[in-house]
Amino acid sequence: MENLTEERSYTMKRIEVLLLIALMIFIGCSKNTTIDPPVDPPVDPPVTEDPTFSDLTISSTFDFNSTQDVDLDITLPSFIDYSTIKSKISIYYLYNDQQFLVADVSCDASGRYQGTHTVPSYVTEMLIVNEAGSLNVTITNPGLKSSANINYDNAYETTPPRDTVVESKSSMINYILEDANFGMPTNAELKAVANIIGNGDFEANDFGSQTHWSSTMTVDSKWYITSQLNGFAGQFNDGNSNIMRITRPNSFRYGGVTQLVAGSPGDRITFSADVKTVNNSYKRVWLYIIPRNSSGNPIAYYSRYVGSTGGNWRNFTVAATMPNGTASVQILMWQHIYGGEIHWDNVIVTGPVQDADGDGINDEEDEYPNDAARAFNNYYPSSETYFSLAFEDNWPGKGDYDFNDMVVDCQYKTVTNASNAVKDLDVNLIYRAIGATFENGLGFEFNTDATNVASVSGSTLTGSLITTAANGVEANQAKAVVIATDNAFNKLAHPGSGIGVNTTVGATYVEPVLQTLEVRFTNAVAATDMGTAPYNPFLIVNQDRGREIHLPDKTPTGLANASYFGTQHDDTRIGTKYYKTAENLPWAISIPTTFAYPNEKVDIINAHLKFSDWAESSGSQFQDWYLDNTGYRNSGNIYQTPN
Repeated sequence: MENLTEERSYTMKRIEVLLLIALMIFIGCSKNTTIDPPVDPPVDPPVTEDPTFSDLTISSTFDFNSTQDVDLDITLPSFIDYSTIKSKISIYYLYNDQQFLVADVSCDASGRYQGTHTVPSYVTEMLIVNEAGSLNVTITNPGLKSSANINYDNAYETTPPRDTVVESKSSMINYILEDANFGMPTNAELKAVANIIGNGDFEANDFGSQTHWSSTMTVDSKWYITSQLNGFAGQFNDGNSNIMRITRPNSFRYGGVTQLVAGSPGDRITFSADVKTVNNSYKRVWLYIIPRNSSGNPIAYYSRYVGSTGGNWRNFTVAATMPNGTASVQILMWQHIYGGEIHWDNVIVTGPVQDADGDGINDEEDEYPNDAARAFNNYYPSSETYFSLAFEDNWPGKGDYDFNDMVVDCQYKTVTNASNAVKDLDVNLIYRAIGATFENGLGFEFNTDATNVASVSGSTLTGSLITTAANGVEANQAKAVVIATDNAFNKLAHPGSGIGVNTTVGATYVEPVLQTLEVRFTNAVAATDMGTAPYNPFLIVNQDRGREIHLPDKTPTGLANASYFGTQHDDTRIGTKYYKTAENLPWAISIPTTFAYPNEKVDIINAHLKFSDWAESSGSQFQDWYLDNTGYRNSGNIYQTPN
């Protein structure tokens, strides 16, 4: 009975299901008697691939250089005698309210200097500093070859101090050549020198008075205030130190603070001071050196005009060689004031100069005062910074353009003599990354004969790939070629995980390694022969000595294997084009700062987002593409050093 009941129940359910299906068919047919065409399945949007380095359109003349050469022609004041003692000239570039020392050089016997200096392409201003003062230079074509002429005679005057309110002078009113206001150090920040002025810091509140700037004076290390400023000049504490302050008088007037120092014919006297003009009221300031004869009468005038300093301390300088008849020298801080305040501090007067080693460089300016073969230390890119070399090592085939197959930070230190020729060269290297499995070497070619090298030290050569001569340069080379290492893995060892070293995210990090090469030249190499940094660095690919990779359009060394040229993707054409593809793409780049290189297999243009615009514009746009500016980087694609 139970089975019968279950069978009837099952039959009823089947009938209900059939009726429901029939009803649905009926409703569907009565709602639409036409058959709609089949609907295509949804189509996925096309896949957009990231752009690649190979997609760039590059001019055949572009060399991927991130620096510019600036030709400088500097003429120092004509009333300084340089025939026995030259003058040191410090050259800086200015950026982001900071100054970076480019070079220390010397003028010739006529007071002139001509030379070429390499700075980042984005630099638009440079600063020239020497005993005659500081002047700034505007680069009118940043990124391109530029030149600038600087004549210090335009900043100097040789007329007496103005001491009547009716006097006017075109240079005083219409032509003002001022020092740059880019963080120039004040005298208090400069190195200590032998100061022959008394109370130059105004810490002693002991001042005399005299009627006029030309009144009779004696050498007594004491400042004297001229009559028109009596009651309006004196010691003042500005919260940091005591200074000389000139305050607003009851009417506009000329006046000065002055002191007499010892002097003789031929003495080179330099007078520098920190000056600050406060408020925007009418005021003018001069620094004067005035030689006097044995009767106490002025016989010449050398001055430097100071305009408004905008409420900031700034350093100004005047210098001259004392003429025949000089028996003493007057130092005069002269001003025309109609309001506000004028502040003076850190007055330094030097002279006569000394030259212990007889090389023509003042001992106080000579970094090697007892070595006639050496005078100055110079650095590229600066004494505090490094530049980077970044390579793709698959040449002559294209690479993946992450430019991390070898990343090395470099700093050149050149020791130059009194004629600006290079006597010593130190190369500081910091190996940061090897994004490759190839065992690559690193070398440098310098533009002097191989036999002119006295010695090389600091190379790391562990195999038989490189043969060196007795003086340490690579053998069988006409020019001086120095090999830093024949295998970079001997400097930066593989950690056991990841591709290469310090390029794979998550792999063990290896601390960068410092190496220093010391190259000593037998005969100093003239600056025009040496050329400009970064000279000619190159990679040696995977223990194949002839397989060299150089910066674009740099020439190979004498041991390069020319049979590689023109194969695979290389489009080298001897004499006109080197180390570029047919599309003008390189295998190596140099960046004038520490390079934030891409992660392994990340194309450089997807890490540095302005690189494409820079390269395709032949360097006219985004000349600072490698800096960490807003919108310049995809940080996720750049290798991050672990904390």
